[in-house]
Amino acid sequence: MSENATTTETANHHLGHGIVVGYDGSAASVLALDWAIETARERGRPLTIVHGISTTGTGFPAMDLAQAQPLFERTAREIVADGARRAEKVLEVNQIETQYWLGSAAGQIIEASRDADLVVVGSRGRGRLLGGLLGSTSYAVTAHSHCPVVVVRGPAGEDVEDLPEPSRPDPEHPVLVGSDESPGSQRAVDAAAEVAAQSGARLTIVRVAEPVIPSTWTVIEAGAGGAALEDPDTILGWAREGVEREGERVRRTHPSLDVTTEAVLGDPGSVLAGLGQDAGLVVVGSRGRGGFTGMLLGSVSHRVIHDAVCPVMVVR
Repeated sequence: MSENATTTETANHHLGHGIVVGYDGSAASVLALDWAIETARERGRPLTIVHGISTTGTGFPAMDLAQAQPLFERTAREIVADGARRAEKVLEVNQIETQYWLGSAAGQIIEASRDADLVVVGSRGRGRLLGGLLGSTSYAVTAHSHCPVVVVRGPAGEDVEDLPEPSRPDPEHPVLVGSDESPGSQRAVDAAAEVAAQSGARLTIVRVAEPVIPSTWTVIEAGAGGAALEDPDTILGWAREGVEREGERVRRTHPSLDVTTEAVLGDPGSVLAGLGQDAGLVVVGSRGRGGFTGMLLGSVSHRVIHDAVCPVMVVR
């Protein structure tokens, strides 16, 4: 197996990649795999389990690296086979595909996302950055994926025994989505509504307004003076009007969906993460109105991923 080569063990390409999950055997990736397995079962979609081994920084001289490739290949095959065995307890064998390669894990997952409904990654992995809950692979995938990405937060350690079952949207655990009426957040709201409808969960749309809004778009849209921007009641009123508009928009497209709305003052990332304590899933756009051009993963989505205890879906 040469660098960047991809090997597919079970082919079901006529179905597309369906639910793609990155798996390396770590505790976080086991939780991500379990979440992806159940999602594939609920949606009746194929599951693609992927694993990449990067040889960059291994310290192997070029000659030794070539000799070690069979070992890397065998290890990668065993890892995805382990994931497939776990998936076979729930899914049909012909519903499962495995892929492994030498090269960038993030790059291959992003490529697979072109033909996927959803990508699932763990918030920690064997290659994580020290001090960071969201490792380099998970960050790159979340920022560049061509489809929505769910990040499943793993435990602090690497023990894969007695892992807690990750929360999921259901009648007892709502789907929570942040809204600021930007095009990105509207896509996030639409994706959240679809998930809630599929899982029988309630949808809660939240608009979090910061106590002082410095953005010029607010002044332009509201037609208000600077003094009004500093009044919490005025700010909260605008936020409430905006989130109620979003709620009505969703109710028109999903008339049977239980939709609630909420307007809150505070830091958007922290508030959304906190409100997600009892949620099955928190959904955010990759960037909102305050995102800088070129910043693919904004501060709010990054904060929610780091702080939320439930899985987080990021929609571009």
